[in-house]
Amino acid sequence: MPVTVVHDGHIRIITIDRAEARNAINKETRAGLEAAFTEFVADDDAWVAVLTAAGDKAFSAGADLKEMDPTERSDPNYVAPPFGFITRDFRTDKPIIAALNGAAFGGGLELALACDIRVVADHAVLGLTEAKWALLPGGGGTQRLVRGIPRAVALEMLMTGAPISAGRAYEIGMVNAVVPSAQLMERAMELARTIVNNGPLAVRAAKRAVDEGADETLERGLEIEQRLSKSLFSTNDAAEGPRAFAEKRPPAFTAT
Repeated sequence: MPVTVVHDGHIRIITIDRAEARNAINKETRAGLEAAFTEFVADDDAWVAVLTAAGDKAFSAGADLKEMDPTERSDPNYVAPPFGFITRDFRTDKPIIAALNGAAFGGGLELALACDIRVVADHAVLGLTEAKWALLPGGGGTQRLVRGIPRAVALEMLMTGAPISAGRAYEIGMVNAVVPSAQLMERAMELARTIVNNGPLAVRAAKRAVDEGADETLERGLEIEQRLSKSLFSTNDAAEGPRAFAEKRPPAFTAT
């Protein structure tokens, strides 16, 4: 199977397993990602996902060019399916962590940008290289990149197609952490477990508040924040948190 899923408590580790093809996304791999993320969203016991890939050469080289049909894509009525499933028309308030084990080019980087938190191996290089081949990123690269880093830096990456190092990606705020390759999954899982130990409904509300308020005025964003905050007060977890604090014990959250 080109995509595997491992259950670790409330964490789902989703792995692209095509190291021999630099983890390029073909139709079978996209179908595997769709199945994995659809199950993750629907599973009440799944609170955090970690997306990574096999090997240490590449997180993903992007689309599998062997399957690309230029005549199909030149059809004005053709609409490409969302690359890797999660780059378009996909929404979840559950957090997704990308653990980039190697190079991420084109759609591979777009897949990582569709995640909420990114941890990168120190040898990785990242780039949206489509302009080199007279193409435009079609998996959200032009939109997510400029929302996460300065416009001038985003345009430099998009227009030159030049990849950047993991260190540079950290400097510009594209990724959250850069670690030695051997420590990549340890760091990603540490983040996942830290999030899992928090109130899951509060975590999801925080993500929703950020996402829903991103393109709104400050006033509208504050209204969204208040609405989501009030919705938490009636939950079992909101009662459990203060109770556990008063009793000096770890809280036992249930996502209810």
